[in-house]
Amino acid sequence: MSNEPLEELLNKMPDESAGEEEIAAYMNQFMATAGGPDMLKTFADQITAGGSLDAMLQEEESRYPKLQSPARPIFLIELTGTEPLVWRRVSLPADASFFDLHCTLQDAFGWQDSHAHLFEIWEGGQLELTFSPDTGEEADENDYCEVGNRIIDLFNEGITEFQYLYDLDKEWRHRIVVVDVAEAGEKGTSKEFTARLHDGAGHGPPEDCEGVGGFQEFLKGEHQLCENYEPDILEKFREGKPDLSSITFREPATVLRS
Repeated sequence: MSNEPLEELLNKMPDESAGEEEIAAYMNQFMATAGGPDMLKTFADQITAGGSLDAMLQEEESRYPKLQSPARPIFLIELTGTEPLVWRRVSLPADASFFDLHCTLQDAFGWQDSHAHLFEIWEGGQLELTFSPDTGEEADENDYCEVGNRIIDLFNEGITEFQYLYDLDKEWRHRIVVVDVAEAGEKGTSKEFTARLHDGAGHGPPEDCEGVGGFQEFLKGEHQLCENYEPDILEKFREGKPDLSSITFREPATVLRS
């Protein structure tokens, strides 16, 4: 027998734009509806460790290829247009995909992964290839999936420099150069099959400072966004000396399934 009041309530579930008060009111109504508490408990049991949904997600994660190369390309990544220059030096296993590098870039610069992105390969002043998350039917014929393509394949063709765009409206453009290749554990690289941050300078910009020009205004204290920050935090931005030791890297397989 169907529970029509509960089914009707499920169809009115708040969307992502809903505020905290609207969500709280909805949950109160949901819990007060016959069958609501039982349904919520069933769902909770499914997503907790060992539950059916958790098992399904774990299986999906296990399909993501494990990195296993003993070589480590070392990348110099510069956020173009910033002054002083914001940059990072990182390394990854040589069989890392462009998606692996995307995750590394996001964490290294403190981005929130809330905007569209893509990688661009230029030759002779012409855009030749792109690697992006969505390569559906409307994608350009020279646009490839960032998950299934390895950076080392590009390097083996003699291409050692490319670009990464984040937030395509604001065009946060990152210049990426393969500056060295080392054996795992040498030249500061990790023996683990994970990203390693070697060095860097400058704080990554706040997400909503409206591009490089807005970031320069922010550093001068002339951006309206400055009102949201304590004076000591603003000073740390101006000094450009982030605590690189506090930067941690997420597991790309986990990011992919989220």
